Amino acid sequence: MTDARQPEPVPGTDVRHVVWRDDRLHCESADLAALAATHGTPLYVYSEAEICDRFQRLRDAFGPETRICFAVKSNSNLAVLRLLHRLGAGFDLVSGGELLRLRAAGVPTQRSVFAGVGKDEWEVEAALQAGILFFNLESPHEIELLERAGMTRGVRVPVAVRLNPDVDPRTHAYISTGKKENKFGLGLDTAGAAVERIVASPHLSLVGYHVHLGSQVASTQPYLEALERVQEFLAGAPERRSGLRYLDLGGGFGVRYKPGDPVLDPAELGAALVRRVRGMGLELLIEPGRFLVAEAGLLLTRVLGTKGSGSVRFLLVDAAMNDLIRPALYQASHPVVPVVRPDPDAPLGTFDVVGPVCESSDFLARGVMLPPLHRGDLLAVLVAGAYGAVMASNYNSRRRPAEVLVSGSEAKLVRRRDRFEDLWAAELDT
Repeated sequence: MTDARQPEPVPGTDVRHVVWRDDRLHCESADLAALAATHGTPLYVYSEAEICDRFQRLRDAFGPETRICFAVKSNSNLAVLRLLHRLGAGFDLVSGGELLRLRAAGVPTQRSVFAGVGKDEWEVEAALQAGILFFNLESPHEIELLERAGMTRGVRVPVAVRLNPDVDPRTHAYISTGKKENKFGLGLDTAGAAVERIVASPHLSLVGYHVHLGSQVASTQPYLEALERVQEFLAGAPERRSGLRYLDLGGGFGVRYKPGDPVLDPAELGAALVRRVRGMGLELLIEPGRFLVAEAGLLLTRVLGTKGSGSVRFLLVDAAMNDLIRPALYQASHPVVPVVRPDPDAPLGTFDVVGPVCESSDFLARGVMLPPLHRGDLLAVLVAGAYGAVMASNYNSRRRPAEVLVSGSEAKLVRRRDRFEDLWAAELDT
C-alpha cells in the first residue's frame, strides 16, 4: 500500500488534483469511492483547487489589467459561478438564461459581456436592465434590435462588434468559430458598414471589438493573426477607432485530454498580446471557459458488466452519452482510470467503454487499455469539467447526474440528481 501522505499523480495525464492515495483515487483529499457511495453514480466531481490554480495562471499570464470573463456555457453550476466571482472573474454570456443564472447565484452582472449569435428582445432588455459591460454585435440585423432597446430605455447601448477575421484555429470543425464559413460575427469586408451605422446612431455607443476563433486552440499564432487583421480593419477608417475602450480576443485556450496533445501556453500568449493591445490604447478582455474548468472535473461511473462482439470488447457502465456527450459529438478522447488501483501484474485488455443508451454512438471511450473489471467497480472519466454536466440531457428518460464540489477533504453536493418526476413535471395533461 502507498503512503496516504504522499499522493501520486495519475500516469499519462496532466491532472494535478486527482491523485492516488492508499491505492484509491482522490479528488484533492476526498475519496472518490466514498463520494460514489454517498451520492451514487453517474456523478460529476469538481476540484476547487484546480479552478483556483488555473485562474491564477491566467492572472499571472495576462496581468491585473486584463478582464477575465468566464464562459458560462462551459460549466454553469451556480457554485462554480460563485467561486469564479470570488476569484475576480467577470462572465461571458450567450443567453438570457445564463444571465438569470448569475442572478440566481447572487453574482453581480456589471462585469459581464453578452454574446450570442441570435438575441431575442427579452434577452436584450434583461441584459440592459442588469447593466452589463457591453453587447457583442453578431449580425447587422441586431443593430436595429439594440437601437430599439436603447430608445425605449433612453440610454446609449454599449456595443462591441464581433469581427470574423477568417483565421483558421486548426481545431475540430464543430468548435471553429472564426472562419468565413462559420456563422459567427461579421466579415471584415462587411463590418465597416455596420460600424458606420452604430457610430451614427444616437442610441448606440461603439466601445470595442470582439474576436473568438473557436475552442481547443493550441498555439499563439492564430491569435496574433486575428489581432493583425483587427488592426488592419481599424486602420481602414477613422470612425472605426473613435471612442474605443475594449478589445475582446475571446478564449478557446486548449487543454490536454490525452498524452501528446499540444496545448497553449498562457504565459506565451499573454506576453504576445498584452503589450500589443495596450499599445493600441485598449483594455484587453479574454473569455476562458474550458481552460478554467475542464481539468477540474471528472465523471464517476460504475461498471455494469462486460461483453464481446467479434473483435471488440465492451465495458458497459452506468454513465452514457446523455451524461457526457463530447465523445459522441466531437469524437473527443477522455482519460479513463479505475478508482481502485489495479494489481500492477494484472493483464490489460482493450475495451470500448459504453453506456446503456439505445444508440451506437453511446460511448465514453474507445480502445482504452484497462485491467479486468467487474460489476460494481468504479471508473473515473477525467478532464470532464467543461461541456460535461452542462450539456447533459434526459435522453432515454435518464436522470441527469448529481454534481459535487471538493475543497480539500470537504465535498459539497452542489446539484442533486434529477428525480424521475422531474422528467415529466413540465408536461401537461391534455
